[in-house]
Amino acid sequence: MQRRSEHVTQTRQRIVDAATELFSKQGARATTMNEVARLAGVSPTTVSNHFAAQEQLIEAVVDRVFADIQVPNSTIFNGVRTLTGRLGVLTTSMYAFFERTSHWFELLGAELVEVPALARAQAAFWASIQQLYEQALGGSNDHLLAKTTAGLLHPATFSALKAAGMSADEAAAVVAGLLAHQARGGHR
Repeated sequence: MQRRSEHVTQTRQRIVDAATELFSKQGARATTMNEVARLAGVSPTTVSNHFAAQEQLIEAVVDRVFADIQVPNSTIFNGVRTLTGRLGVLTTSMYAFFERTSHWFELLGAELVEVPALARAQAAFWASIQQLYEQALGGSNDHLLAKTTAGLLHPATFSALKAAGMSADEAAAVVAGLLAHQARGGHR
């Protein structure tokens, strides 16, 4: 019984590995269950036994990708006590995250809102990021600073700065400096 359970787990792992590889090259919608089966070295029926619908397979891939991409969490603020310090750490963490995941954002594009499992994952991601923004702002009632933070710490802003020739580190330093200036009252 133990060997059977291990075999089932390994087969499921191979299927998720194959689906993740295919998704990373062609997106979720373009990946078929038959392609996944072929790459995993199993029959299409085996894939269906593990994942009754493509939506379930997409959810498993999303779980895998989220585990691999290291989404910033509240631990980034450990030991950081000032508002400008938290904004700096947040900026550096988010821009490093965008650098690591830009391939996924570009590849999936419209699928992030059109494929239900991806839309749910994206909504959960942005909810967790919103919590980080709120934690970074640490009770500040400066609504303009909150809006500026959300706008400057967005993948589109990151992409624009990269397209202008900045490295991820340069972009993070510039944006952190702007946010620190605004946090100190530079916007008044």
